[in-house]
Amino acid sequence: MAAFGILSYEHRPLKRPRLGPPDVYPQDPKQKEDELTALNVKQGFNNQPAVSGDEHGSAKNVNFNSSKISSNFSSIIAEKLRYNTFPDTGKRKPQVNQKDNFWLVTARSQSSINNWFTDLAGTKPLTQLAKKVPIFSKKEEVFGYLAKYSVPVMRSAWMIKMTCAYHAAITETKVKKRHVIDPCIEWTQIITKYLWEQLQKVAEFYRQYPSQGCSSPLPATPSDVETAMKQWEYNEKLAMFMFQDGMLDRHEFLTWVLECFEKVRPGEDELLRLLLPLLLQVRAKLREIEEQIKERGQAVEFRWSFDKCQETTAGFTIGRVLHTLEVLDNHSFEKSDFSNSLDSLYNRIFGSGQSKDGHEVRLNDDAVVTLLCEWAVCCKRSGRHRAMVVAKLLEKRQAEIEAERCGESEVVDEKGSVSSGSLSAATLPVFQDVLLQFLDTQAPTLTEPGNESERVEFSNLVLLFCELIRHDVFSHNIYMCTLISRGDLASDSHLPRPRSPSDEPSDESERKEQDTGSSVKMEMFSPPMHCESKGSPSPEKPAPEQDSKATCKEKGMDPAFPQLYEQPRHIQYATHFPIPQEESASHECNQRLVVLYGVGKLRDEARHTIKKITKDILKVLNRKSTAETGNGEEGQKRKRSKPEAFPTAEDIFSKFQHLSHFDQHQVTSQVSRNVLEQITSFALGMSYHLPLVQHIQFIFDLMEYSLNISGLIDFAIQLLNELSLVEAELLLKSSSLVGSYTTSLCLCIVAVLRRYHSCLILNPEQTAQVFDGLRIVVKSGVNPADCSSAERCILAYLYDLYTSCSHLKSKFGEIFSEFCSKVKNSIYCNIDPSDSNMLWDPVFMMEAIANPSAHNFNHSMVGKILNDSPANRYSFVCNVLMDVCVDHRDPERVNDIGILCAELTAYCRSLSAEWLGILKALCCSSNNGNCGFNDLLCNVDVSDLSFHDSLATFVAILIARQCLLLEDLVRCVAIPSLLNAACSEQDSEPGARLTCRILLHLFKTPQRNPVPQDGVKSDKSSVGIRSSCDRHLLAASQNSIVVGAVFAVLKAVFMLGKSLCDAELRGSGLSHPAGLDDISEGRNVSIETASLDVYAKYVLKTICQQEWVGERCLKSLSEDSSALQDPVLVNIQAQRLLQLICYPHRQLDSDDGDNPQRQRIKRILQNMDQWTMRQSSLELQLMIKQSTNNVSSELYSLLENIAKATIEVFQKSAEMNSSNPSGNGATVQGGSASNNNSTTSKMKPILSSSERSGVWLVAPLIAKLPTTVQGHVLKAAGEELEKGQHLGSSSRKERDRQKQKSMSLLSQQPFLSLVLTCLKGQDEQREGLLTSLYSQVQQIVTNWREDQYQDDCKAKQMMHEALKLRLNLVGGMFDTVQRSTQQTTEWAVLLLDIISSGTVDMQSNNELFTTVLDMLSVLINGTLAADMSSISQGSMEENKRAYMNLVKKLRKELGDRQSESLEKVRQLLPLPKQTRDVITCEPQGSLIDTKGNKIAGFEKEGLQVSTKQKISPWDVFEGLKHSAPLSWGWFGTVRVDRKVTKFEEQQRFLLYHTHLKPKPRSYYLEPLPLPPEEEEPLTPVSQEPEKKMMEAVKPEKNVSTVPSDSNKKKSSKKKKTPANKPEVSHNHPYGRLPYSQQTMGMYTQNQPLPPGQFSACSLIITLIPSCTGQSCF
Repeated sequence: MAAFGILSYEHRPLKRPRLGPPDVYPQDPKQKEDELTALNVKQGFNNQPAVSGDEHGSAKNVNFNSSKISSNFSSIIAEKLRYNTFPDTGKRKPQVNQKDNFWLVTARSQSSINNWFTDLAGTKPLTQLAKKVPIFSKKEEVFGYLAKYSVPVMRSAWMIKMTCAYHAAITETKVKKRHVIDPCIEWTQIITKYLWEQLQKVAEFYRQYPSQGCSSPLPATPSDVETAMKQWEYNEKLAMFMFQDGMLDRHEFLTWVLECFEKVRPGEDELLRLLLPLLLQVRAKLREIEEQIKERGQAVEFRWSFDKCQETTAGFTIGRVLHTLEVLDNHSFEKSDFSNSLDSLYNRIFGSGQSKDGHEVRLNDDAVVTLLCEWAVCCKRSGRHRAMVVAKLLEKRQAEIEAERCGESEVVDEKGSVSSGSLSAATLPVFQDVLLQFLDTQAPTLTEPGNESERVEFSNLVLLFCELIRHDVFSHNIYMCTLISRGDLASDSHLPRPRSPSDEPSDESERKEQDTGSSVKMEMFSPPMHCESKGSPSPEKPAPEQDSKATCKEKGMDPAFPQLYEQPRHIQYATHFPIPQEESASHECNQRLVVLYGVGKLRDEARHTIKKITKDILKVLNRKSTAETGNGEEGQKRKRSKPEAFPTAEDIFSKFQHLSHFDQHQVTSQVSRNVLEQITSFALGMSYHLPLVQHIQFIFDLMEYSLNISGLIDFAIQLLNELSLVEAELLLKSSSLVGSYTTSLCLCIVAVLRRYHSCLILNPEQTAQVFDGLRIVVKSGVNPADCSSAERCILAYLYDLYTSCSHLKSKFGEIFSEFCSKVKNSIYCNIDPSDSNMLWDPVFMMEAIANPSAHNFNHSMVGKILNDSPANRYSFVCNVLMDVCVDHRDPERVNDIGILCAELTAYCRSLSAEWLGILKALCCSSNNGNCGFNDLLCNVDVSDLSFHDSLATFVAILIARQCLLLEDLVRCVAIPSLLNAACSEQDSEPGARLTCRILLHLFKTPQRNPVPQDGVKSDKSSVGIRSSCDRHLLAASQNSIVVGAVFAVLKAVFMLGKSLCDAELRGSGLSHPAGLDDISEGRNVSIETASLDVYAKYVLKTICQQEWVGERCLKSLSEDSSALQDPVLVNIQAQRLLQLICYPHRQLDSDDGDNPQRQRIKRILQNMDQWTMRQSSLELQLMIKQSTNNVSSELYSLLENIAKATIEVFQKSAEMNSSNPSGNGATVQGGSASNNNSTTSKMKPILSSSERSGVWLVAPLIAKLPTTVQGHVLKAAGEELEKGQHLGSSSRKERDRQKQKSMSLLSQQPFLSLVLTCLKGQDEQREGLLTSLYSQVQQIVTNWREDQYQDDCKAKQMMHEALKLRLNLVGGMFDTVQRSTQQTTEWAVLLLDIISSGTVDMQSNNELFTTVLDMLSVLINGTLAADMSSISQGSMEENKRAYMNLVKKLRKELGDRQSESLEKVRQLLPLPKQTRDVITCEPQGSLIDTKGNKIAGFEKEGLQVSTKQKISPWDVFEGLKHSAPLSWGWFGTVRVDRKVTKFEEQQRFLLYHTHLKPKPRSYYLEPLPLPPEEEEPLTPVSQEPEKKMMEAVKPEKNVSTVPSDSNKKKSSKKKKTPANKPEVSHNHPYGRLPYSQQTMGMYTQNQPLPPGQFSACSLIITLIPSCTGQSCF
């Protein structure tokens, strides 16, 4: 090889010799020889040599410029370097010789195949294996051989590359149009198909033998299945190597892995065993970011509407809480059918948003549970049924959650171990912690003795937790243990223990002082209903009247809750919360006693007091003087003669009301069991003793007072089931009580069940029992038109039950449907008033009227007499009214007369028209006798106010006993009377005042013995319904009235009092809780003596204050608000009336000030909370509907006022937040939570008070209004957003002021919620807002790049807040963005710009960064999404094209910039092909112009990093010598001549040297052989040896230049003789002349020496041996 370097180009061997020698004439790209100038064309090329003169002569006389020579030499060197530098060949595909390096596999070459693959699996170099690579006819066959020989995966990948290269080369030669096939996709499909085939072979085998447990093992695996499993295991590893090396399409491969996993059938464990390793390798990092995925996924669902408030469940949770409250308000608890049942209510509350995962759903459940508790307790809603509804809803929810838990975690072993579900009783209830948190933070406590609403809420709380404990939703035992462990029940030295029930007033005088509020003697059979007036007020009376307040002041302490106001909240709860009176709860009862009273005297006294009261009640019940067969009347006489022997009802109730609710439950449970035992014993014929109906009614009242509602309903149903047996036993014993005792007792039962009808129908089984029991009592064959009053009430309730419960229709429809129509026609038919003027008999029925309680006549017979004679009916009603209005006004007589008339009306249906007619005559007395009953009008002075209450009580009893319908009274009596007075007819005022008084009694919630309205103590008893039975029946009549009649009454009374201006209305005292009583400065003015308009306003306000009126009206207006759009009412009057209905205890709005309409709207929004949101919506909707009916300008003005008032409310809230940044409104309500604050770390409600009121509710309110309102609000909000856009002011002070002003509003989450709410359906506004938001975000990014936020941390934080708000708004409009490809691209680039510019990154604000990143992700991936219902191939292609364009643009924006944040962005783009990066170099100092071309002349010595080239792994072949696709030019490679090192030279000397033989002396004396032309005359002999020596040492380098030198050398060698110098070999063993190749390193270009240098070199070489020869000698 060394000798080959000296050959000239002509003598070098050629690959193709037939072409002749190569053209070695110098060829340059721009040489002068190629210039076709005119001179060159004519004369030819004229060479101008560098040296003029003789070209072949001597240049000895030529003067050369050394600098020019140096310059030329440098240019030569530079040109040589340029030519030797390797050019950049670009990315070339590796060239393989498909003919020489490959051989096709055939059947006969099996042995060669085995040898080759054995070498491949071994260590044979790939360079040798690459010379002959086997190629299979099918590409996938290579996988089988690779697995068979267990080839290392790296060498297997090389084999696949070679196979791919061969097929690519074949394809290029066959196809003219080059079609590039991506090997990544091609081989991904090949290997996945091959793997799937192997997996199917395994699957087919295991599917033939499904898993049957350990008892049936699988048969032996066939060989083909074993081979398939081995193939799978090997090629799965090979696929993973190729995946990691970038040889596979990663997206396709991962998609195939997931598809395989999804296709695995249940029970195919073997396939899972094969797939899981592959799957787990791919999903190894999913577990690490699982929580982050959940949070960010939830953020996407919320449209990125989250911040600190959202994290505390304010955002989405408030919406769900409001939805729950709306569902509860719209639900009708008076009926039960398919669409309105407890199940449907549960589905509406808990059915939405169910998910088995997650913390979010549980958190929302907690908020809903808390709302349900608040709904059941607060005074803003009414009804005892609320506690039972909540208990049943939570019980069902708890069962569902526990079922899910059991389904997920329960594991039963082979021995049948106890499941986890059977142990649920001993575990913590699901909502125990939530309920305990409610008790800690939001539950009401007793703090002020005179606070009526506080006591109402506390009573409701006791009832709620009584039901929760009964339904096992709340564990009292765990509650007590928790309180003990926290120290909440520890006794402090400064606080007294809860008083024992025995610590009652010591003497009778003290007790009387406490009970001065009630001056009426309590009857044995009807105790005062303190639960509705003083002690434990019902929700029907949430606001105290002045009489009750005065009573509380006189009493000083509420007897129902003695000395509890000083106790901590949990002491109060532990004292009152009832525990079921069962044997299983004995431990909890004992635990409670010990905790509250200790183990000493107090506990014994508590037990003794309960036993004493129970004993007193049982003593009364067990008297032998009670109802017995044959001696009932005699026994009652003995009772009256000796009252001192037994305790009175007053004594019993005085002690009973001092008990806690727990003790009251215990007493009433024992007493009710005793009564039931008496009834059962009599029914079985084992006793002659029956408790009096009055006594049972007394037990009912006690149970109702103690809030033992569930026990009361159960007790009533148990009694009802025994009535048929009792009646049979009475018949058997021929008792005088036959037909009266059971119906009277059944009437009491019906009254109780009617009172708690909403509670009863919650349990369908109990409802069916009641219906069947009542049907048996009335025997279904009774004539509804001819029956007793009790039977009439029973039939009415049967009808109501049947029509309100769909399950009763399906169960009893066949036997009751026909009878139901009879009841409806008889009892619930509308009647018209009679206007008769018959002959009046003043003494008709006077004996019965004089002694109404006597039962010495047959009601049925008298009813027949009345039915047959209209004159008798006329005389009877006139005499009754004369007695009530003129003669006797004693409350007892009024009640007895009312009951008597109800009995007779039940037997005489025609009396109903007479009652209605005579009432109309009294109330419309100004009609000049047109209404009839002139005899009565002549004897009764309607203007006499003294009988108004007695008449109202009488009418109330008739309505309660189903003699009259309340709506008939309103239609025929009240409305005509009020309209006459409203129209200022003559003498209409007395009748209208009487009508108002009657309406006041009929519409007020029935109360026992109310204090006179004037607040002055009176010696006479107040008139009212005496029996709680009739009170319950009247309440039922109120609930059954049609809501239209209620609105008619309200509008008529409102029109009656409209003459006063609003200022007079406020000045008259309507805002006072007790009405219009003027009690200032000692003056006591009765409201009855006030003017009619003032009295009418008082009546109107009092009626509106009744909760059943407000609830019915609000529910009706929510469905249809047209009830108030009456022509008789102008707009402002309708609004005033609605305000009275919505806020009966609040002052009316003032119309003073600028723009009163906007001020009113602003007050509506500011005063709104979650309980009054329904009222606020109704007010705004009424305004909008009124304006819609008028001119458009008025509507536009109203919409503008709503929008501006909304923004002002937010601005005021922002100002309050900025002035009080720490005040979040999350204050704990209702007293101290615990004595040990350190142990109660969760003393915080789920939703703070600020989150349940104010601006948080504005957005849900606006959502209920028409879209026109939302458009105006959105416009106003957009203007506020525009104000906050100018964040980059030149003055920092001005910029901060603008930021503070805008951000105080814009950073609020409620404002964001408002804008997002208004965006729904506002497409026109969306486009403009999106454009504005785009420019605002772009401005923020620009300001960031200008470093306006770098030095100010506060400004940076505000910028992030502003950016977050705007991005959240954009998120709410993402559907609009994604509908436009252009907007999608613009926003995607802008979001990328936010990250790439550093405005948001992972370190400074990770939450905002994830928001931007997820938005970008949704935009990118949403481009590929399509509507599956209308998808087509064209739309798919269009989406894919848009997707690729977006990805291409984003990749271009990204470029090669590197950061942790940008890496997250790159993950959103499609998985790029994995390439191998090669860093390229270029000469130091290289410059590139704007077009990308290099600028020459600036290069320096050395190299610098230039670019990064990406090479596909398929293009890199191991074992091949060629460099493609690598280019030597990427590394600045330069060709250099190989320089022989000293080591190589010495080694060559050793290999080729020869020893010189000694020559004789004569050899050196012989003349040298010369050519003939050079022979000279002979010289002296002494010079010949020297010439010989010189010739012998001439170098052989110039052989190619001087052809004759070779001949001289040969001849000289032949003539040499070693005889004369034998020492040369010894002294110079390496003294052989060097080869001419030794000088190769000096002349790298293999050029001949210049002519002037040959002699000098020869002379130097000649002198050297001469000197050496002399030294040898």
